[in-house]
Amino acid sequence: MKIGILGAGTVGTTLGTHLAAAGHQILITNGRETVSLAETVRGLDQPLEPVTVDDLLDQADMILLAVPWRNVRDVLRKDIDWGGRIVVDATNIILSIIPDIQVDNLEGDSGSEIVTRLAPSARVVKAFNTLPFATMFAPVPTGFRRVLFVAGDDPDAVSAVSGLIEQIGFQSVAIGPLATAGRQMEIGGPFSRLELFATDAA
Repeated sequence: MKIGILGAGTVGTTLGTHLAAAGHQILITNGRETVSLAETVRGLDQPLEPVTVDDLLDQADMILLAVPWRNVRDVLRKDIDWGGRIVVDATNIILSIIPDIQVDNLEGDSGSEIVTRLAPSARVVKAFNTLPFATMFAPVPTGFRRVLFVAGDDPDAVSAVSGLIEQIGFQSVAIGPLATAGRQMEIGGPFSRLELFATDAA
């Protein structure tokens, strides 16, 4: 699969590297010119292809949203036709972490529902946001897999993202639609920072 990653920070490059190792072609953009991005990806263990935003949107079969929450509305432009493609929402509603974590006050709304409204022609799936990446990719006991939660409204899209999760060594657990499960995966929700393991036999 050709997977496009919007965001070349820790989330985007880490997931891109693991997905590339699983055999996928990874396009990545930082929303700016590609020269500095080429420097970012040069030292990675797997090849990630730096592209412009327009080229990524034109070529990718699936798109991973991995930009800071404050940039989401700028990235998900109204003129983009997602054409029913899957958009994996890996964001958290964090505005800043220095000097203290500041969480956006959505006044009863949820991050993934906002993403869905900003990209109405996409199939949005929430994933990769409940654990810090140092925890997510830490070693696991022999015979176990770390659990990653998935939420979405389209069963086929959830199944496709679950398959990717398992290809890179995790156990996926689909927990429901965005309006309920997506909210529960956000900062402060019951699935946020919840670390569980499943046996390989599962």
